Amino acid sequence: MKKKICLLAVVAALTAAACSSKTPSNGDPTDVPEMTVTVAPTDEPEATATPEPTATPKPTATPTPDVDWYEEMLKSSLTTTGNNARLKKVIEKARSGETVNIAAIGGSVTEGAGAQTMLGGYAYQFADAFAETYGTDKGSNINFVNAGLGGTPSSLGVIRYHRDVIEELGAEPDLLILEFSVNDYGEVTSGRAYESLIYDVLSQDNDAAVILVFAVFKSKWNMQGDYIPVGKYYDLPMVSIRDAISVPYLQGNLNDKKFFSDEYHPTTYGHTIMSDCIMHLIAEIDKEEADEMNALPETGRKPLDFCKVEMINDESEGVEITKGSFTLVDSAVQYFVGRPSFPDNWKHDGTAGNESFTMTLTCKNLLLNYKTANGADFGDAEVYVDGEKVMTLQGRTAGGWNNSNVVLVIDETTAAEHTVEVRMAEGQEDKAFTILALGYTK
Repeated sequence: MKKKICLLAVVAALTAAACSSKTPSNGDPTDVPEMTVTVAPTDEPEATATPEPTATPKPTATPTPDVDWYEEMLKSSLTTTGNNARLKKVIEKARSGETVNIAAIGGSVTEGAGAQTMLGGYAYQFADAFAETYGTDKGSNINFVNAGLGGTPSSLGVIRYHRDVIEELGAEPDLLILEFSVNDYGEVTSGRAYESLIYDVLSQDNDAAVILVFAVFKSKWNMQGDYIPVGKYYDLPMVSIRDAISVPYLQGNLNDKKFFSDEYHPTTYGHTIMSDCIMHLIAEIDKEEADEMNALPETGRKPLDFCKVEMINDESEGVEITKGSFTLVDSAVQYFVGRPSFPDNWKHDGTAGNESFTMTLTCKNLLLNYKTANGADFGDAEVYVDGEKVMTLQGRTAGGWNNSNVVLVIDETTAAEHTVEVRMAEGQEDKAFTILALGYTK
């Protein structure tokens, strides 16, 4: 199988009754069962591969009575097949031998954390299974990129999408697996980034398909109650891992030791279940009569303020940057399995003075991603917009692991010219601080 597996990496989503296999005809996004929500944890550890507990053999293709629970679990995972036209087009394209570009984007669960190796993660397993089932010439016509990055929300996903998906594939994806349901708790755009990313993909010229995957924490918490209505609004296929494992847990066929490697991530076997749930969705769509492709709504369920976010670098056209004392490059950043996630960053340290990082640009929205460390050499920085202080960013926390933190610096309905400054807080001039990435909308 020919793959361009992006060496990019992630952190994070399950448990109510399954919805029907088709979206209700009235399309009412509020027509979603009430779900009990467990409070989300406040911090997530760095994404690291964890040895799998005692392996549980995967059932055979033809279940015997003692493994029927597995097939029922797959059925329970299917929230809805939605409008099947886009996915059917992907399936037929794969079968005909045309190149099919698939990508996954999300947190550490998508990255593959918890599996014995990252390549044992659900996204990689799914890409292999799809290529074997629907591809030609041993799946060589299927290209795959994994853009999962641990501990990151959809507001960072919109910044990374073009670089980490489109540029890595060399084309827009035909199919995007979207998994942020355990990373978006407290996300700074309140779901607008998540929906904007969906809209960006659906509005591509290639009639791309999007599958929403709702992963789950060991506490059985996720955000599917927030994001199922979004999926229904766009009539998307959706898979809930929380719903999938609910009954097997009650029946004793599955438990935390088998499914979870820690508080947040599945074992290799848990990742296999996730992959099988997505493949079950696609198999069900493959059996259905083709729908007529529905029109993309003219407006979003929420304001689509974060479509086509552009990542800023030193050469970005229309953006004037003066680095000030933020002239260093921080090498201690999250890695995408062997390469830094944000290599083009701006770092200040105690020897560099205290000149502001200054940026002048015309924008409606500006997202800033900064690093949190736990070393005493890191400190706080302040952000100013047009001369007024808007926030203080804490570069050092006890739970910091060189992870990303996204803040919304500018959030307006019309574009205007702004000057943005980042400078060390008073008394913190001898400390370090790293701006990892910046993204804006025009």
